[in-house]
Amino acid sequence: MVALFDKGVKEAQAALAAAEDKDFGVNWSLKMGPRVIMTQPRAAVYRSFVMNHLVHHRAQLGVYLRLLDVPLPSSYGPTADEQGI
Repeated sequence: MVALFDKGVKEAQAALAAAEDKDFGVNWSLKMGPRVIMTQPRAAVYRSFVMNHLVHHRAQLGVYLRLLDVPLPSSYGPTADEQGI
């Protein structure tokens, strides 16, 4: 599973590196079969679905680590665990 994830990360990084600014202005649609659920520019989809979703899961991981009494790794500077708060 880790190898598959790592492969997907490399492919995503390559796709983002090859993308041009104009590619993010193209509309992307979320569909359920033939039904279009929503349509937004790729930039908005990337920001809201991809980046916000990653932040959400990072927060979930923090909860699980805290429940296991594992000190949280630093994300944006020292954590409360590191400062002894």
